[in-house]
Amino acid sequence: MKRALIISVIAIVIFAGCTKKQTVTLDFPVIITDSSAEKQMTFDELIENLKGSNLISVGEIHTDSLTHVIEKKILKSVYSGNRNITVALEMFERDVQKYLDDYLSGKIDEETFLKNSRPWNNYKTAYRPLIEFAKNNNLAVLAMNVPRRYAAIVARKGGEGLSTIPDSEKVWIAKNLKALDDEYRKRFVELMTGGDKPMPMKHMNPQKMYEAQCLKDDTMAESIVSYLTEHPEKTVFTCEGSFHSNYRLGFIKKVLLLEPELKVSVISVVPVKDLQNIKFEEHKGLGDFIIFVKGESAR
Repeated sequence: MKRALIISVIAIVIFAGCTKKQTVTLDFPVIITDSSAEKQMTFDELIENLKGSNLISVGEIHTDSLTHVIEKKILKSVYSGNRNITVALEMFERDVQKYLDDYLSGKIDEETFLKNSRPWNNYKTAYRPLIEFAKNNNLAVLAMNVPRRYAAIVARKGGEGLSTIPDSEKVWIAKNLKALDDEYRKRFVELMTGGDKPMPMKHMNPQKMYEAQCLKDDTMAESIVSYLTEHPEKTVFTCEGSFHSNYRLGFIKKVLLLEPELKVSVISVVPVKDLQNIKFEEHKGLGDFIIFVKGESAR
């Protein structure tokens, strides 16, 4: 492949029914490719390719700051041409949906919202921009993940641990746990049993940890499919850890098992050390679209 042309992202979007143009820009270079990691495209072309999607999934490295800037730019650009969009985040769990709804509608202030919604440590810089964009534009936001306390039970006891959860609380978890013996399981076990894992993790059972991972995927998938069943006119824009959606496995595979007819677009954002020396072949198939960015979380 010829030396990659680093493109500065400039998306020009036109509001339906308006003549005024709004320019959305990124202040840093990225490289965007299709799933082959060979055909490059502009940001405009990426947004054009997302049209008609029922689900737009953005897989992230949680700690990469530029990735979060990209996520908001994608959301803003998609919204400019499609007001029927709903945001869904791995970072909020089903049982805090009420507080999320109340904050977005103005019933409670931000302090009360954050006190009750268990935000991640990097909420202020990473996810607050998405929440505030949704709030300012009257967009719904889904808390799509399983409460971590239930995932922790499965990580310790396996799927059998779900029987210890009171029936009244099972509304917060997937109806069906599907721990498939597939490529996703192989990749997960390899990831969790690598030599650089913290000692407590090394002593945990990989299969039970995998079942806990699947509980997250199944819960997120059921959250999305249930919402789209009730709101078929909507496009759902999700952000989740890239492992949940890379190669169309995990969360994405579970969505399509539940509703095979959905049009799903998977974006994987990949932080790299040097945009001039990317080994594109190593990233082939990560997503339908791959965005390479020079980031502090490069692996």
